[in-house]
Amino acid sequence: MLTLVASSQADLPQGIRVDTPNDFSFEIFRTGEQVTCRDDLLRFGSSTIELRGAKRWKCDLPALQADMTNPAVTTAWSYAWQTLNKRQILLGAEIIAEDLFRSDDTIRAGVPRKAGEAMRGLFDATRRYDLTAASSLRPLIGLGTGLTPSGDDLLVGYLAGLWCTVRDRNERVQFVSNLGKAVIRLSRRTNDISRTYLYYAARGQVSSRLATLAEAICQGSNPDRLFDTAEAAMRVGHTSGMEAVAGLLVGLTVWTSPIVR
Repeated sequence: MLTLVASSQADLPQGIRVDTPNDFSFEIFRTGEQVTCRDDLLRFGSSTIELRGAKRWKCDLPALQADMTNPAVTTAWSYAWQTLNKRQILLGAEIIAEDLFRSDDTIRAGVPRKAGEAMRGLFDATRRYDLTAASSLRPLIGLGTGLTPSGDDLLVGYLAGLWCTVRDRNERVQFVSNLGKAVIRLSRRTNDISRTYLYYAARGQVSSRLATLAEAICQGSNPDRLFDTAEAAMRVGHTSGMEAVAGLLVGLTVWTSPIVR
């Protein structure tokens, strides 16, 4: 699946960012229009997009080598975590990041409770490098409603966080690779759009907004940059951005710090 995005939008692993005018809207196109791609030209309806010379966008999350023992990185993580939770609480989001690791009966039944149970199980299995114990993976995929269900968004961010922390350690690289393969196998349980995001996240490829936030945290950036990058990542979709950021922040702590416990 390919996604066309306007020039002002973020890069995506499966996206084609088009040089569009400021007042452009994709609403001028109709669902079901035939699309052809030949000789580096993408044609649909009366419109043509020239792909010749276009560069594929890729991020390199393992190169960030997140070190959660570094005080500057830990401070940056904490700032992003607090910013996320404040935003989720303010907007009345269904999932609140800090509630994912609470198991008491005050957590709302349904998606919030199921997401918390699954994330805690996946977190513990990841810490032990025990893919056979990652049975909580299945309940997350397709959990929730929308174009990209909440459980899928959490997983996209979680995989991104893990890729940031592999630090050239073979056991980590192997675990994340195998976890990604398991995610891809189970992705048939969700919709085509969400499946695409999971497919790329399993290979360490996520949107530029999420990757930029990961970079800001791993570099121990100042609060101004952290706020801007966190806001940009969290504003994606209705709640998808916030859930992906939650997954990212949890994934960053699995092997290096017990911050979320």
